[in-house]
Amino acid sequence: MGSYLRLELLRALRNPVGLVMLTGFPVLLYLLWTKVLDLAQAGQGVDPAAYTMVSMATYGAMGGALFVGGAIALERGNGWLRQLAVTPLPAHGYVTAKLVSGAAGVVPSIVVVLAAGALLNGVRLPLGTWAALVALIWVGVLPFAALGVAFGYTLKGQMASVAMIAVYFGLSVLGGLWLPVTAMPAAMRTLAEYSPAYQAGSLGWGALEGRLPGGVPLAVPAVWTLLFASLALWRYRRAV
Repeated sequence: MGSYLRLELLRALRNPVGLVMLTGFPVLLYLLWTKVLDLAQAGQGVDPAAYTMVSMATYGAMGGALFVGGAIALERGNGWLRQLAVTPLPAHGYVTAKLVSGAAGVVPSIVVVLAAGALLNGVRLPLGTWAALVALIWVGVLPFAALGVAFGYTLKGQMASVAMIAVYFGLSVLGGLWLPVTAMPAAMRTLAEYSPAYQAGSLGWGALEGRLPGGVPLAVPAVWTLLFASLALWRYRRAV
């Protein structure tokens, strides 16, 4: 399992095309929101450029975590899963390796968007807050790595990509990463606040406001991660 995990980590970090796409697009959106369209969101007592920076870093990291499912769908198509099934690697080992590699692959995206906030928008935060943002955003998007793995084992080829794109954009909007949740109708706002995307963003937004994470902002992502990971394990066993 250790050897396979190292292989997956190297594959995740040696994909230049994927890294450019998953870092460049959130940065472009961030600059579009803050420099061109003036759509930067504002939190309570928080610089809008910093608040939107966290939103876009979360958005980019979500995509990086979720789209691990596309690679899995390709592996299913070329018979890689059938080859793994005859090795000693247990099902939970394969799923865990995919989850870890999917989660590790989002770190560059988070760092690049935060760097854009500091260098291009003049966001100034204490050093400890910068470090906390990287860690909290990373924790917040773990459910999407698990969801991506589940998608990869459930759908094949283009269908997996289409479904992931739809879920990605839908949850991003519902979670308040593009538009503030406070502008939504009351019923939709309640649903949004328990969505994995909103809770992922809340961890970073709370850090900007000086609030320590705890309670619901940590519990909800943990529940979503366990739920999606269980679904991924079940789908893997069915797929092979």
